[in-house]
Amino acid sequence: MAKVIEVNKTTSRTQLDEALKKLPQKKLPINLNDFFGKIKFGIDGLEYQLKMRDEWR
Repeated sequence: MAKVIEVNKTTSRTQLDEALKKLPQKKLPINLNDFFGKIKFGIDGLEYQLKMRDEWR
């Protein structure tokens, strides 16, 4: 959810800096290489794709 910081002419730089410090920090990206190859599918991906495309004909 987005956070709104209202800034007007009377807002000082220190007030703005304090409001920005209160914002949540960005999360570190997840290394997806740890999960690579963990899910075993019972069918080859290309074979499945060709089968799905063939159903339209």
